[in-house]
Parts: sequence; C-alpha cells; structure tokens
Amino acid sequence: MTLKCSYILFTLIGLIPLTSSLRQLHIVFRHGERAPTETYKNDPHINTTWSGGWGHLTNRGKFEMYSLGLKLRQLYPDFIPEYYFPEDVKVLSSYADRCLMSAEALLAALFPPKGKQIWNENLLWQPIPVHYVPRSQDNLIAMKAACKNYDEELTRVLNSAVIKNIDEENSQLYDYLTKHTGQPVDTIGKVELLYNTLEIELLHNLTLPSWTKNVSMEHLKTLAARSLETFTENDFMKRMKGGVFLKHVISCMENVEKNPLLFLYSAHDLTLVNILNTLGYKSMLKPGFGASFIIEMRNSSEILMQYRNDIVSDPEPIVVKDCPKPCTLDQFTKKLEAFIPLDWSKECGH
Repeated sequence: MTLKCSYILFTLIGLIPLTSSLRQLHIVFRHGERAPTETYKNDPHINTTWSGGWGHLTNRGKFEMYSLGLKLRQLYPDFIPEYYFPEDVKVLSSYADRCLMSAEALLAALFPPKGKQIWNENLLWQPIPVHYVPRSQDNLIAMKAACKNYDEELTRVLNSAVIKNIDEENSQLYDYLTKHTGQPVDTIGKVELLYNTLEIELLHNLTLPSWTKNVSMEHLKTLAARSLETFTENDFMKRMKGGVFLKHVISCMENVEKNPLLFLYSAHDLTLVNILNTLGYKSMLKPGFGASFIIEMRNSSEILMQYRNDIVSDPEPIVVKDCPKPCTLDQFTKKLEAFIPLDWSKECGH
C-alpha cells in the first residue's frame, strides 16, 4: 500500500478545537517514514540502496513531518505563536537521527522565520534547538535508560506462560517464516522486526517474495503490536516507562506559568505504546509513521487527549478510566498516581 503524499497535507484536521481556552500543549509524534533498520538473510532486496542509509528518514518521511508541522499550525493558529521564541516552545527528541531530523522538518513548517527573523530572503527557514540525551540516559522519550528491576521484569514477562502460549499458537507460522527468511523467527519480537521490514518494502513498491503470499500481513501486524505491548505488560512496567513521561507532563502543567506553552516530542512507536498503555488504552497498537498523541490543558485545568495512529487516520479521544468529565489536572494526577514513579532510579534498583 502506497501512502499518497497528496493526502498528507489535508488529513490532520479535527484534532481538538477551541484553541482560545488552551494553556499548555504537549504533542508526542512518531518519526516519519524511515528505511528498514535491518533485513533478513533471504531478502531479495538485501542490496537495495536506501537514501540516507539503513534506519534513516526517507524523503517521504521528511515530507510527512513537514506536513504535520503545517497542519499543527492550522489546528492551533491562536495558540502556537506566530514567531518562534525559546520561552514559548521546547522541543525534545530521542537520540536517533530519524527523530532529530523529523523534529527539524516539522519545525521548518511550524516556525518559518518572519519579519526580523528572516536572515536569508532565499531561505525561509531558521535554526531551532532540539534537545536530546544519549540513549543510555534517556528514560523520557526513547525510554532506553538502564533499569535493572525493569529489565528483570521484562525477561520474566517474555518467558511467561502468556507469551509462551502465543508462541505455541504460532509455532507453524514461526517454522514457515524461519524456513523462508533463512534465519530464526521464533518469538513475537522477531516477528515484529520482520514485519517492519516487509511493511517498508511494500511502501516503496518493492515486490515481496512469493512465500509472503501465504502469510497474512494483518496477522503479522497483530503479533508485532503484541510485541510492543509486552514492554508495559503490567503496572510496574507502566510505572517505569510511560509513568516517567506522564510525571514530566504533570509537573509542567502544575507549573504552567513557568513553562513553555508548547512541548514537542519526536519519538518512536514504542514511546507512544508505552504512554497509551499506561493511560489504560485497551486496543493493541502498531503506530504508523507520523502517529501523534496530544495532551491539552485548558483554562479550567481540564485535560483533553487525542491520538491518531498515522498521518491520515481520524483522531481518537483518549480518556483515563473513571476520571470525571471534565477531567481536571488534579483528578488526572490522582487517577494515575499508581503509575507515577516517586524515585525512578531507586525503583529501578540502582
């Protein structure tokens, strides 16, 4: 299935209206389309040259992010300042080049220089800082910082009866994939990696090998989504992953007068899954390129949230279970209390 670029510019309408009542806005988005991060032994396209290299943002991915920036400007014309000033906007990114580049492409559309900010009449672009920390220290966006107790729990989950049952139910599929890919495919995590590669090759109109005709791509996608879900399989894991991000958002909102109006987070599919699972989202997710999650705080301290699974899909409201309507910041915080780490490092066992 080929993503039509002509759709992208005009299909993000309708996220959340009434921008005049906004006080603070947090937008988390998955990077734009990328090249595969890896391939498999028998891949007929193993020698394909990807612009920018393996795992990097494609030209279509750059266009997706630029388009998202344009649409955010259209959606929040009265809230997002017309001119970029650092006290109004903070941009945080994963360490990954594709995320840093996605943030830059989005910002190029969101904040073109105007008036005295124009420094080159032939280039309506201005540099805007994008902040990140190394992967080994990042527990907020990439969520890859080492956490001993979490890592032990993840190992337990991956070896649990629940996951082993999934593997057993799909053993014939695993055998088939192993035979035709030329390498072991015996866990949902390995299925996820294979699915990601096949999906991107399809997006680039590369012909998949004939053996894939006997495999349901939708089923592979479901298994890939289940793989992502394992990282926040229980309350402790949610607390150590999505809870860190939600704690950050709550802190920014509690101190709204001292913080920027707009926070942008250039992230990964797993970032979104971790956050949404922590919020109690019930459906398994396989976020597409450019998927976005928005948290708004309004004048009444009401919290509104919305998610869209890719650039072109319709927005879906996200609510916290049993939080009254309107769900105020105090109520939001109270309902999520069990998932907010008090001392992340200590709870990790460091």
